[in-house]
Amino acid sequence: MARFLATPALPAVGKRPNGKTEYRASGPLIFEDDDGARYTVPTGWRSDGVSWPTWLRFAILAIGAAAVALWALGAPVWVFAPAGAWFALSAAFWLLKPKALVPAFLHDWLCQQQLAFPDKRRADAIFYRAMRARGVSVLYRWPMYQWVKRRNQRVDWQQPEFQPIVVDGYIIGWE
Repeated sequence: MARFLATPALPAVGKRPNGKTEYRASGPLIFEDDDGARYTVPTGWRSDGVSWPTWLRFAILAIGAAAVALWALGAPVWVFAPAGAWFALSAAFWLLKPKALVPAFLHDWLCQQQLAFPDKRRADAIFYRAMRARGVSVLYRWPMYQWVKRRNQRVDWQQPEFQPIVVDGYIIGWE
């Protein structure tokens, strides 16, 4: 069964230009997959942690505001209750994101290892198993997995403490 062998502290070390908090591994993060393969994120590696689509943040707030407005205007319960329930569930997902920080950190590192993972789907599947290994609820891990799977984006921010591995003019990983 997949498990983390080492999970160092991932303290916040500042902000990125886009305003997201940046975290740094204080030691090696080691994950062992179901098949026994080990993945080691090096000490000093940086990540922006768990990502949510900006449109979803606004949707959560808008639906919450709509539920409150419908309640305040005296709408029947069957009108505002579904929106309120959706808002509560979505807000809970938002607040639980620190539990998924370690798997997200691992996923960001895997996505930058383009030689080892030329097809991002394998990195996404490891992310799902890593969330399961950390005990992230299926109600949170399944939507997060679906989001990263459909996103098809690789992270390529700079890691000044590491040397880039360049092939054909593209950074494919760090060492």
